[in-house]
Order: sequence, then C-alpha cells, then structure tokens
Amino acid sequence: MNLPLRLCVVSLLLLFSALLPAQSSRKIKLTPSSLGFDLPDTYKQRTFIKGLSGFVHKIDQLTGTMVMIDGNKTTVLTRFVRQDKPPVVTTSTSDVIYSAKIDSKFKLNGAYCIASTKIEKDNIYEIILTDVGYSFLPEDYIPYVEICRAATNVAPETRKKTYYIRSAKLTTVYTRAFQKVVGNSEVSGVVFSVGGEVFSSSDQFKLDYIVSVDLVSLEKLLSLQNCNDLINNEEIARREKAEKARLEAMKAEEEKKAREQELAAAKAQVEDLKKTLNESIYRTAEMQRHLHEAQDKERAALEQLNTAIRQANELSAQAEQARQNAESREEVILTFKNKDGKVLEIKNLDELSEDKLRALGFDVEVLRR
Repeated sequence: MNLPLRLCVVSLLLLFSALLPAQSSRKIKLTPSSLGFDLPDTYKQRTFIKGLSGFVHKIDQLTGTMVMIDGNKTTVLTRFVRQDKPPVVTTSTSDVIYSAKIDSKFKLNGAYCIASTKIEKDNIYEIILTDVGYSFLPEDYIPYVEICRAATNVAPETRKKTYYIRSAKLTTVYTRAFQKVVGNSEVSGVVFSVGGEVFSSSDQFKLDYIVSVDLVSLEKLLSLQNCNDLINNEEIARREKAEKARLEAMKAEEEKKAREQELAAAKAQVEDLKKTLNESIYRTAEMQRHLHEAQDKERAALEQLNTAIRQANELSAQAEQARQNAESREEVILTFKNKDGKVLEIKNLDELSEDKLRALGFDVEVLRR
C-alpha cells in the first residue's frame, strides 16, 4: 500500500472513531475470593457406596442391612435388626462439613462424595456439605445369633464380599454454578472475583443427597464372636424360655380355674342373695300391708275410744248430776193457774204430771226451783 492510500485509511479510521459515541467504562470493585482445593480428611475417610440412593430418606432402614460388594456393584441381601431394639436415629441441620468455592482443579471433581458434581473449565462452583441424619446400631443391638445362623452355609468367597452396615449418614450437597464473565458482558445475581477474573451466577442452589456408611465385613463380624457358643447358648436360653413359658402357662391355667371357681361361687352367692332379697321384699310388702291394716284399725279404735270417752264423760256427768240431785234434793214448788186465776201449789210431781194438769185446765208455769 502506498503512502497516500495508507494516510487515507488512517484518516478514515480516525474519522469513524470520532463519530462513534464514547462508551462509558464500567468499573466493578470486588473482594477477591479464594478457592478450596480439598475436603476434610474426616469426610474423605468415609465409605461412599453407589447404589444406595433409594435409602436417602430412610437411612434407618439401611442400618443393619447386609450387602454384597462386587467391584462397582452393590447388592442388598437382607437385614438383621432386633425387633425390640431398632437403630438409634439422630437428626441435625447445623453440622456443616465443608463450605467453599471450587473450580475444575478441585481434587475430587466429579466424585460421588460431592454428588458427582462435574465442574467445567471457566466455571466455579459454590458447594456446601451438611450432615443432616445419622443412624447407628449400638453393640448390644446387633443380633449376632441370627447372623451366625445365616452365615453357617455361606461360601468363603461370598463371605469376603459381604458386609454389615453398622451405621449410616445422610449428607446434603448444595451446589451453585458460576460462569466466567467475558469482556463487557452484563452481570447479574451473585458476583465475585477469583485471580483477577469475575464470575457471576443467577442460579439457585441445587440440592442432592448422598449416603455414607460404616461397614463391617462379615468375616470380621463372625471372627469377633464364637458362633457355636452363641448358638448353643441361644438354644439353651430358648429352651429355658420355652420351659418358663410352659410353667407360666400352667400357672396361668390353674389361676384361671381358680378364678372360674371363685366366679361360680360368687354367682351362686348372688343368686342366693337375689332370692333372699325377693323373699324379703315380699315379706316386707306383706308386713307393710299388715301395718297399714293395723294402722287403719288403730285409727278406728282411736275414734271409737274418743267416742266412748265422750259418752263416758257425758254419762259420768249425768250420773254425778243425778248423785248430787239425790243427795241435795229440794222440793220443787210449781204454781198452776187456771183460767179463773186460781193458783194451786204442788210440791210433788210424782203422781201429777204437767200433762194431767193441763188436761184439768191449768196453765203450768215454773216459778222457781
């Protein structure tokens, strides 16, 4: 390109740059964040087994389970838990194990212990691990006798692959992805910087569950116990329990018969008392009827007595009056007056009555006594 043409191009570029609107520079001041590169050793030392995701919401059902692990394949065989002593379960919402931001250089990137979270290049993930549940079986809760019996016919090769889950933990994994901000791209949501680069995210946390377990190999479990003694002792205990149950049943049967006899005697006594009560009620009714009759007779006799008393009193008064009249008898002077006014005095009325005098034409008038 010759010089005049080159100058012309430069002039045009300057002209266009002068015509373009000036862009305001965006300045964001962010506090740098650091990245976490490893998990705590106490967490990494846990046993994580794939294939147990079905137990994330019922880890108590996972505890006490016998599993067979063959390579990457896990098979749930059966469960050995005493009915009277189920696993002890505890819950928590504050046992945060790990909280950090990690990138693709994270040592356990994509591992099952962080819910298989895969971090791509130019991305950063915020991750929070929290234990929320724990289920375990104390030593005296483990049914060793049942395990010994079940393991009697198990082949040695199978025993090596078989494990007993003594305890289980449930852990929540919260993750959120942050993308690298390139150039003058718009940013929103949560923003931070790492190593001079800006990352942002508008996503919500994603929640996953993972299960870690405490395994005891079947061989070790059996080696710590003398199965023959356990089975023999259990058999003896079972027989003693059966004999005790038989004796208790006999005693209960005798007790039942005794109670039945007492019940029969009580029923007979009740019947006798009912009969006696009915007879007593009948006699009481008869006595009440006789009482009413006697009371009626009493009232009638009382009325008759009162009448007799009145009559006796009247007759006594009359007799007394007659006696007094007999003892202090006075002459009764009667004056008789005839039509002519002639007066006749009579001192004895025994032979001459008033009727006779009136028949003779006298008016009878009592003058004095």
